[in-house]
Amino acid sequence: MPHADQVRNHARWRPGWRAGRTGYAWLLPLADQPGLRKLVNDYQYALRDLPGFDLVPLEWMHILVQEIGFTDEIGEDRIEALLAAARPRLASVLPLTLAFHHALVLPESLSLPAEPQSTVLELRAAVREATAEAIGETPLPAEPEDVDKHVSLAHSTTDGPAIFAIATLSATVVEPTTAKVPSLSLVKLNRDHSCSEWETIAEVPLGA
Repeated sequence: MPHADQVRNHARWRPGWRAGRTGYAWLLPLADQPGLRKLVNDYQYALRDLPGFDLVPLEWMHILVQEIGFTDEIGEDRIEALLAAARPRLASVLPLTLAFHHALVLPESLSLPAEPQSTVLELRAAVREATAEAIGETPLPAEPEDVDKHVSLAHSTTDGPAIFAIATLSATVVEPTTAKVPSLSLVKLNRDHSCSEWETIAEVPLGA
């Protein structure tokens, strides 16, 4: 996958979002993965003086799998229905083993692609089907942008050429790593700050 030639400011409100608004989502939290933490640390150390980017705190490393809807539109009484619909489908999905190595410049971020990406897409398809069943007639948000098959290292804070970011990433020597992910998290997500933050509501095991 090639680097983007240009970057744009990540700090913009996505449709429907505003300060203080929260939404339910399914995601893979990755802060507890020691190999991934070291890989991200190595890249972020190299990026520490690069202007135009905000580094993502390690505690908020994740892959967004599927947004569900805003908390002011979907009642808390739907949470049990979401979990009940997800559990049998995720029981047939094996725990994930994701590989990470070379970072990539994307239009709004510097990120680590998760490989194989097909694994993330298959999980997303199962979760999307379960979510649509649970929320009924409520419209299901569109699938996340392509960036969400990646773990973000830093978000762009400006518009401009990516040449210096590409050079920094290319010059950084890192070791590949893998992350074993045994479960999927249902969270209450907010986007009030430079990166997504969340409160975990429940975890659903994979392959159980």
